Amino acid sequence: MTSTPADGGPLVSYVIPTYNRPDELADAVDSVLEQTYRPLEVVVVSGSTDETAAMFEPGGRFDREEVRFYSFPRRMSPPEARNVGYDRATGEILVTIDDDAVLAEADATGIVVSRFREHRDVGVLAFQSRNYYSGEIERMEVPDPPDFETPPTEEYRTTAFVGVGAAIRRSVLERTGGFPDGFEYGFEEMDLSVRVLDAGYDILYVPSVVVRHKRSPTARRPDDVVLELLVGNRIRLAVRNLPWRYVLFSTLVWSAYAFVRTGFRIGPTWRTWIGLWRQRHQLVAERDVIDGATIGLLKSRRATLFLWLYGPHPRRVLGNPERLTW
Repeated sequence: MTSTPADGGPLVSYVIPTYNRPDELADAVDSVLEQTYRPLEVVVVSGSTDETAAMFEPGGRFDREEVRFYSFPRRMSPPEARNVGYDRATGEILVTIDDDAVLAEADATGIVVSRFREHRDVGVLAFQSRNYYSGEIERMEVPDPPDFETPPTEEYRTTAFVGVGAAIRRSVLERTGGFPDGFEYGFEEMDLSVRVLDAGYDILYVPSVVVRHKRSPTARRPDDVVLELLVGNRIRLAVRNLPWRYVLFSTLVWSAYAFVRTGFRIGPTWRTWIGLWRQRHQLVAERDVIDGATIGLLKSRRATLFLWLYGPHPRRVLGNPERLTW
């Protein structure tokens, strides 16, 4: 049964950044094209140096009217590539999934459209992420629940989304801006989430829309590089959005975290500080402190951005360090 509304629905644009993962990307695009909802389009943004482009050439596997492929001569960061895709997409609803993830069900897009229609105050929908192979819920990719007892199979209002699978209204994106281009890896979703909430919109976790995540090791950055990027971006997030007292605390906590995680080597932490110092003028220029009411909302919903007030969430401390938050 088709998921297309009887009165004709809005155009939904899927934006998929990719880099040197042709097999995973093919599965991701297939899962979008198998959606029963129409109209939709697929926008692929690639910096790949392998055979990826051949799939989108005339006569290729994805030589289709609703698929558009944009190739660039360099590898862009995930937030930068998503922004490029959003600029080139034409839909009223913008959906992003990782290139190593697939939509689990063919009615996912229809659910996205219906949820936005039902909840006019919601600007972003966060999807449920499951392991592609085991089918288990990826606990580290579940947005903050209202309390520790809320199961990840229940729909709820939350404070952030994860880029592996999410949808945003174009009108909300235009009002809040896209992802921060300077965040090469990590916390770009949290930065945009904060601005969405500060603009008066809400974020809804919709577990009925499932992406199955392969977590492909192909083209992933080395662990030490990931750590430096995460620590730097967590401090950038604070500088861009929070009062200075939170900036100071974030800098101290995350610097100490990096110092411990690297075996008490000062080099990685020092490189992070140097990078932040070089960008200080740009970061201060981008600084737009969120409203006190937004901070109150984040605290009341126990957002990971402010969990230090209550103690760190054990699920996040003991889980994947790439997703660890305080």
